[in-house]
Amino acid sequence: MKAVITCILFLLSGLMSGYAQDLPEKGVPLLKSFSPSEYHHFGKVWDIDSAPSGLVYMAADRGLLEYDGQIWKDYKGSQGIIRSILVQNDSLIYTGSDLDFGMWKKNKYGEFEYTSLYPFKEDLNEINEEFWNVHYLNEKVFFVSASNIYVYKDQNLTKISSAGSIRESSIAGDRFLFIDEQEGVFELRDLAPNQLVSFEEQHPSDIIGVFEDERGLVFVTQNSGLWQFTSGEFNPINNSLSSELKSASVFSFEQVGDSNLAFGSILKGLYISDRNGNLIHHINKNKGLQNNTVLSLHYQPRGKLWLSMDYGVSFLDLSNEFTFFYDYIGDFGTGYTAEVKGDRFYLGTNQGLYTSDWQSLNNNSAFNQFELVDGTEGQVWSLQTIDNQLLMGHDQGMFAIEGNSARKLGDQNGIWTFEPYKDRLLAGTYNGISIFEMEDGEWQFQQKMELILGSCNQIITGRDQSIWINIPNYGVINATLNEDLYPAEREIFLSEEFKGEDHILKKTGDRIVVLTESHRYEYNSNQKSFTEQNPDTKVEEIDDLLLRNSRPEQLTENYEFYPVYNGFAFKNLNDNADADSVNHTLIFREVVAYNSENEIKAHDGAQLSHRFNNVRIRGIVPNEEGVYYQFRDEETGRWSSWSKESTFDLLALPYGEHSFTARAKVNGNMTPAETIRFSISTPWYLSWYAYLFYGLSTMMVIYMLYRWQEASLGKQKKDLLINQRKSLQQQQEKHKKTLKIAEQQKSQAEFEQLKAQLKTKTIELATKAKENDEKNRILQKLKSKLEQIGEHPESIKVRSAEILQIIDSHIEPEDNTFEIQIDELHQEFFDTLRDEFPDLTRYDLRLCAYIKIGFNSKEISNMLNIKPSSVYISRSRLRKKLNIETDEDLHSYLNSI
Repeated sequence: MKAVITCILFLLSGLMSGYAQDLPEKGVPLLKSFSPSEYHHFGKVWDIDSAPSGLVYMAADRGLLEYDGQIWKDYKGSQGIIRSILVQNDSLIYTGSDLDFGMWKKNKYGEFEYTSLYPFKEDLNEINEEFWNVHYLNEKVFFVSASNIYVYKDQNLTKISSAGSIRESSIAGDRFLFIDEQEGVFELRDLAPNQLVSFEEQHPSDIIGVFEDERGLVFVTQNSGLWQFTSGEFNPINNSLSSELKSASVFSFEQVGDSNLAFGSILKGLYISDRNGNLIHHINKNKGLQNNTVLSLHYQPRGKLWLSMDYGVSFLDLSNEFTFFYDYIGDFGTGYTAEVKGDRFYLGTNQGLYTSDWQSLNNNSAFNQFELVDGTEGQVWSLQTIDNQLLMGHDQGMFAIEGNSARKLGDQNGIWTFEPYKDRLLAGTYNGISIFEMEDGEWQFQQKMELILGSCNQIITGRDQSIWINIPNYGVINATLNEDLYPAEREIFLSEEFKGEDHILKKTGDRIVVLTESHRYEYNSNQKSFTEQNPDTKVEEIDDLLLRNSRPEQLTENYEFYPVYNGFAFKNLNDNADADSVNHTLIFREVVAYNSENEIKAHDGAQLSHRFNNVRIRGIVPNEEGVYYQFRDEETGRWSSWSKESTFDLLALPYGEHSFTARAKVNGNMTPAETIRFSISTPWYLSWYAYLFYGLSTMMVIYMLYRWQEASLGKQKKDLLINQRKSLQQQQEKHKKTLKIAEQQKSQAEFEQLKAQLKTKTIELATKAKENDEKNRILQKLKSKLEQIGEHPESIKVRSAEILQIIDSHIEPEDNTFEIQIDELHQEFFDTLRDEFPDLTRYDLRLCAYIKIGFNSKEISNMLNIKPSSVYISRSRLRKKLNIETDEDLHSYLNSI
């Protein structure tokens, strides 16, 4: 199985990206995780890359994912599961997937559209390629499958086939390297494979990545650890990192900055080491990962290491100054206070006091190792080393801690905190302040301080003989003590005087400061009051994870302790100048124009309808925390106050050109101002051509009124004449109608007359033709008989009798000639009927002709020498053959043919 992530190769001459940083060794760097439901259930994420702006893109089962730090967006277009991704810039992305590869380009709305570059889509049944790697080198894009390398440049595609199976490929400086499972390591030169390393008998067979150190190539394997290739030989690297990786089943590999490496495993989560093989971090499910199977890794130059896992996606902010210890398996609880004494680390939690070797807090093991100090079960509030003695404030009282044992001092219960005061020890308790004195090398309770009541969770010594006391839900007291520690003078500042919740005291040099969740106040000794500081001053916090009323404590020169829900955190006090030098960019992610009913997408340079004169613009510095934004007022040119809100609404914009300018502040550094321009179109009824139309229309109306007044008199004069003309025209029209009706009636009468004449002439013609035909036939028969007599005189008697018989038989002859004439006159009519109704007999056709001419049943019966009732029966049978209803007129139907 091929590794998912492109393994980063770099030469000593130098492919170095990102900024150099020393990774903190103690605790887990800031870890943020996303479940599949948060990125729209797009399945597993197989590869991750980022754009120069900071946007992160992911190759997933169901498409391309984009994350800007606030919103997930998804794009579809590529066929199959997307396996690999290469972000060329903020507007161009290349991806490889199952049976497809191609590029994504942004349109004017900032959304990506996909174009496939794969040339074999029509032959998918024969070709089965999965593209797990995409690289860019020398203006060429390389799409790599197990069988082929496709090189894309200037819209041209070149296919390079591999003799064996390609297991991995990488870019090293200006070199493209790939690993053939059987043959070895190859370099692609001028689009031709050249073998660099040949696999001998002893070589790792499960290579997933390679990098170069000062001794040569180092190969990362899945189950065989690390191997060094030097002077033509493979040798396993025998160190603790290599041994650990053998049992973890490495699946992904990435370079972290200049000097660190990250390994994602199938079984044991994430490993981060330096280039010398020293393990710095081992982060697994016990330390916050959603899953121990890390499919891919991507390191952003801004310090974030992204991980895609078998379940979910996460990132580690390696540039963040905070690292965390969370109690995911119930080892120690929620940390409230801590102290380092010698080589021991002491942690006070809600469950008791825990201790650990200071070095064991390094994050290179699979578990955190803490041991409960006997007798300290319960709530620990404070730990403090005074006169080389470690004291613990506990809900059961004050304890002296020595090694792994605890000894209670006095019979006081409920101790919050301690503060040395001259040769005494002031202890803030659940009710007032207890005073302790040192006797025989041990602190002994002496008395309660008078006039101070309530839960005193903070005591700070001020100038001269004064102390400051914080009483939650009451306020702050400044008391001046006499020799007997009596509060002779007191100043009381009630909680209502401070805006915000959860106020705490802090001493900075000689200044006394009160911090709330949202404001900062500093004591002015001359005015004897607190003054609110610049509201833009950020109150330090860790994403709201600090405990209520909690405060940091400095442990060592390099580390500060922070109480955090279900754990604790360290702040690395070493400055990282390189991290602050990263250039951040504000980008506009979305522009929407809207009204009360609808909204439309917009873009830079858009011209918007006057109906959409409300515009919402969302800007962001992608994937950065603690960012503040401000925008410049278009009319006054003044900048707004800094705010964490990055969405701006411009309401009821006037018609014309507009520009919106905004900028951001990240870690105190200002980004360049970015501007987007658009225009609101003027309504057509307020445009110059509308005003021209209005002017011309007004002039036309005035002119028409004048003409109307001028013409009204003439119109009145003509009304009578017009009425007279109308009367004459009506009479004329009436006369024309009468004439027309008369002509129509005359024409109809003439038509009927002609029709009758035609019928008569037709009958006469048919009768005449019949008579002529009969005469001819009789004469022909007589001629024949006479010829027979001439030929045979002896037969004259017989032939004479036959001639007489013929004459007798034709005295009333059958008029067949008439029928023949009828057939000839209506031959075309008969042909039409035969085509449409082939079952009609000759008798039926003749009957149709008689009906069409207009003969009634009696006339037809006379001509056919049949009874009228037979004609009625024949007409009924004819209707059935012609498929016409009984109520339909047979004469009209036949005349329509």
